Amino acid sequence: MSFAAGSVLACLTLALRPLSGAHFNPALTFAGALEEHAPWQEVPLYVLAQVLGSLGGRLLAHLMCHEPLLLTAREPAASDAQFLTEAVATFGLLVVVSGCMRTRPAATPFVIPAYVAATVWFTDSRSLANPALVLARAASERPDLIRPFDVESFVAAQLLGAALAVCLFRWLFNPRSREARPHTVLFDCPVAGPPEVAAALFNQLAHPQRARARVPSFEDRTAKSCWRVLLEPEGSPAAPGPHEERWSLPALSSSREENLRAWQTALRPRIQELLERQGWERLHLVEPHPPEGPQTAT
Repeated sequence: MSFAAGSVLACLTLALRPLSGAHFNPALTFAGALEEHAPWQEVPLYVLAQVLGSLGGRLLAHLMCHEPLLLTAREPAASDAQFLTEAVATFGLLVVVSGCMRTRPAATPFVIPAYVAATVWFTDSRSLANPALVLARAASERPDLIRPFDVESFVAAQLLGAALAVCLFRWLFNPRSREARPHTVLFDCPVAGPPEVAAALFNQLAHPQRARARVPSFEDRTAKSCWRVLLEPEGSPAAPGPHEERWSLPALSSSREENLRAWQTALRPRIQELLERQGWERLHLVEPHPPEGPQTAT
């Protein structure tokens, strides 16, 4: 069972992470808002989608297994031990998520399912660590699950564990004790135009506390602490100098509007791939529209 749960979670994370950050857990969404990774005004929409998804999954499972759909009250399931279990499991989950997002973002879709699969074995609640799952398990008549009146105890324990994990990482990554400057990304190009469009689009999609992009100045060309991306329109002269990445662009046309559309179409997926790979993406429920033209990059 733990292997099946972890495998499905890994598949869903890989499939949905580019769309919404793969947030299936209200506790993770709550922690992300505390860390300013997601706007607070989007949290209720995430939680609503998560709860409706969990309840819909529970009802579908009942139909598949020929179980009743109605809620019934049973003996209380919550206890001090289970409260502590849920707080510890959620705390550990948030520690894994926060640590991976800061140091190994590419490993996140695999590490989280592995942790969830492992917690199925050491928690008597079968590793809930998710308020949406608490509500879904309460919507059942099976005697080994949660009584609806105990939901608030489990949810409170999970939110407490999430808040403690946020406090821990705020202390570990205290900007007063270590430099917490965003990464600088420089977009260079032999011709004018593409760097401005790329920097504006990057700053729109990137988390402002993690990375910022700009067109390189004379001083930036000799700096060693920047991530350099060379944009190479087809047919343009070669640009010397070291670059971490080289991105090809369509050939320039005589129409400025056609150039802008072609650059944005070519740059957007490359920028999104770079942000996801480095863990610099900004979380949005709905991805904003790209700018119509070049904007001033700071």
